[in-house]
Amino acid sequence: MAELTSDVADTICRTVELGVTITGAALDARDRTHVWCRVLDADPHCPGCQIAGELRDHTDRALTDVPISGHPVILHAAVPRFVCRTSDCPRTIFRGRIDHIAPARAVVTARTARWILQRIVVDKMSVAAVAANLGIAWGTVNTIALDAARALVYDGGHLDGSAASAWTSTSGNTFEDKGIRVSSPS
Repeated sequence: MAELTSDVADTICRTVELGVTITGAALDARDRTHVWCRVLDADPHCPGCQIAGELRDHTDRALTDVPISGHPVILHAAVPRFVCRTSDCPRTIFRGRIDHIAPARAVVTARTARWILQRIVVDKMSVAAVAANLGIAWGTVNTIALDAARALVYDGGHLDGSAASAWTSTSGNTFEDKGIRVSSPS
């Protein structure tokens, strides 16, 4: 029997951009929306020998996703598990790679990490307000925001060609203020 999917729900929740399709949804007592979905294009290649494995079953991976209508969302992705039949490979069972949805060991989807940074930087929301919107801990949101900011600055090439200089300004003898100035070439 074919698994039911909903094109309308996929469009409204924008799960298509994650590479998943919705198979079910429910609300819990804490007013969170749980969305169950099937991964459309998980990588079936064994990380040990790079040969495609044979589908064994699926395992649930719960990830926090962007809020829908102001309510926290937990995305339950059915990640396929494969069996490696290569005799000299040290791996026997492995999960399909879903890096396009979320990096390994992440608790939020990749788009949620971007959403967190946008809410804090662009909308000037506090970390506590962002955490409340997502239904996750303040420390988790803070760590994700700092990692995303570091990646943007250090890995994104956004400050290539910029020069940084430190200065010290004094205002009388009462205090000293230290800061960093970043300037882009004109």
